[in-house]
Amino acid sequence: MLNSSANGRVLEQTDFTRLHVFSAPGDDGNAVGAALLAYHEDHPGAGVAEPALQSPYLGSEMSADTLEKVRQFGPVKQQRLDFDEVCRRTAAALADGKLVGWIQGRAEFGPRALGNRSILADARYPDMKDKINARVKFRDAFRPFAPSVLDGHGAEYFMDYQDSPYMERTLRFRDEVKSSVPAVVHEDGTGRLQTVTKELNPRYRQLIEEFHRITGVPLVLNTSFNVMGKPIIHTVEDALSVFYTSGLDLLVIGDTMIEK
Repeated sequence: MLNSSANGRVLEQTDFTRLHVFSAPGDDGNAVGAALLAYHEDHPGAGVAEPALQSPYLGSEMSADTLEKVRQFGPVKQQRLDFDEVCRRTAAALADGKLVGWIQGRAEFGPRALGNRSILADARYPDMKDKINARVKFRDAFRPFAPSVLDGHGAEYFMDYQDSPYMERTLRFRDEVKSSVPAVVHEDGTGRLQTVTKELNPRYRQLIEEFHRITGVPLVLNTSFNVMGKPIIHTVEDALSVFYTSGLDLLVIGDTMIEK
């Protein structure tokens, strides 16, 4: 179920009315499925629980000790701020066309960056996709970037909309909104969306809400925090390495903001 284009067509071209794809729809998810199967074989009377959204934020955290060392001995242009102020300043930077490395809490379980190990940008800029590819990702120009959209606004932007918290399907953009967020509209008119809820990721949601307040647009461009050929960052050292060897303008780790 890693084929997000095919997943989106399930709703568009079949009689199914709802679709759920796990946050790790590859080999790592198979391990979870195997564990569930073994459990039910050992507990045949356990029954099947009602489907529920599960947090994908199960991975590693940034080292608090290393981050404290960065605060003591690291870049001059850094600040530790109240998180409300972090969101205000980050949203303003995005609206100004800046490229932001955004790190919060635990890393995502699965292949998608879902707002905890992400590079973020303003999708309203027509040249933003090329800018990120040239300055940060260094990858093929045809590969699209994803929109992270506030729940409650998804149907305004996508056909056949349902919540997609794990960024596992592409849906067709409505014609009337394509020109407002060109950087996340693929050449076939689709986008691999992520629905952002307060329940699963309150910090990421707060940032997008602040961006929505400033710009009137309830979504941001989201791509994984890495460069081509490298894994998603998992340490403070990884984050600083990508930040200082790419065209990112701002790095946010928790409540710490670092500028070039």
